[in-house]
Amino acid sequence: MKEMESKSNFKRRDFLKTSTGAGLYLATGAYGNLLAGCSPEKPVRIGFVGVGGRGMGMLKVALSIEGVEVPAVCDIVEEKVARAQRLVEEAGQSKPTGFTGPEDYKKLAELNNLDAIYTATPINLHTPIMLAAMRGGKYGGTEMPACVEYDQAWELVETSEKTGKPCMLMENYAYMRNVKMVQVMNQLGLFGDLTHCECGYQHDARYAGFGPDGEMRWRAYGGQTNGNPYPTHAIGPVSQWININRGNRFEYLVSMSSRALGQNYYAEKKFGAGHPAATKKYAQGDVNTSLIQTHNGITITLYYDTKNPRPMDWIYRIQGTKGIYSGSLNKIYLEDKSPVPHQWEEIDNYASKYEHPLWKQYGEKARETGHGGSDYLCMLDFVQAIRNGTDTPIDVYDTASWSIITKLTEESVASKSRPVDFPDFTRGNWQVRKPVKFE
Repeated sequence: MKEMESKSNFKRRDFLKTSTGAGLYLATGAYGNLLAGCSPEKPVRIGFVGVGGRGMGMLKVALSIEGVEVPAVCDIVEEKVARAQRLVEEAGQSKPTGFTGPEDYKKLAELNNLDAIYTATPINLHTPIMLAAMRGGKYGGTEMPACVEYDQAWELVETSEKTGKPCMLMENYAYMRNVKMVQVMNQLGLFGDLTHCECGYQHDARYAGFGPDGEMRWRAYGGQTNGNPYPTHAIGPVSQWININRGNRFEYLVSMSSRALGQNYYAEKKFGAGHPAATKKYAQGDVNTSLIQTHNGITITLYYDTKNPRPMDWIYRIQGTKGIYSGSLNKIYLEDKSPVPHQWEEIDNYASKYEHPLWKQYGEKARETGHGGSDYLCMLDFVQAIRNGTDTPIDVYDTASWSIITKLTEESVASKSRPVDFPDFTRGNWQVRKPVKFE
């Protein structure tokens, strides 16, 4: 039934394929009403909604970028708002307006002194805040995922098209140094014709699922469904490598999950055998594995694995007719370039020639920030798009396509791993949209 519902949801919007405005918007990669961005001389003014741990971290990153101003902050916890206000003042700016009501993000979105809104709230608020931002005439930037339901994904896409305002998934892992270098090498053809990619969100995150007394946090609450609850860190870089929504598209996936044991074992060890967190029956399997088929015949293996003790490994494998890169090893093998046949070599051997321009220009400063520098480069791209009045490099179609994977995996797991079709949020225009080049 769920699979039928997703297909019906997709077909319900097929009428828009013939829309002249939508066709121009998608085919050109531009916005029909010419976005009202900032000139280099003008500041980029961003409002922050959700200034807890992640939001505060990205606020610090934004304040480190020249020309960024923060006129407003919002959080339901007053102490967090006050802390964010102090941080902005310490950066030499005026005290930002503070909002603390549960729906005050709507008031913030109506402010005239903002160009954009960034959010790092709980997941259920990502879509409402982004919709409010775009309807208020502002760029939107959201943490992961942007949406969890088909209707939410389509509403983000349609609202962005209608308002001419981008919605960028602030997927920092798409800005990792090795990921960006591989992107450059791939666009230059060093891997040949691609055949397969592999990626995964794989690290021990059990500690983040529970508070000090065993109360469940959002990662543990993800155990109420069974699929891949956090796919975008893994799939984002691969999507850019294989030009998803720009000459290629996801067509369908199949998914299955292992049994759920990890959170029970962890909770019993930390809080005792009789603790509710130790005895609870979790729906989310410890390991979820999905296979994705793309239109161009490139296959993808996608993993989610955070409930057992294990070292971190995003995998990030790209394989083609001329060579392969392994993120697990951070090594590369190119048939016509590597010095020893059938032996890995360090990818840094190619850095001087194939380093991504963002890392060449801003790498030293980026490394001072979180996640190996990717937080800075992600925010920088967002800011530059606002300043230039252009679309964001991770656009609303990417935002929807990467985020909706959670829903598709849940449907496939629930139906004994039957294939589930991806919605085509570009309505066929992926065939004419051009890849984002690194130059």
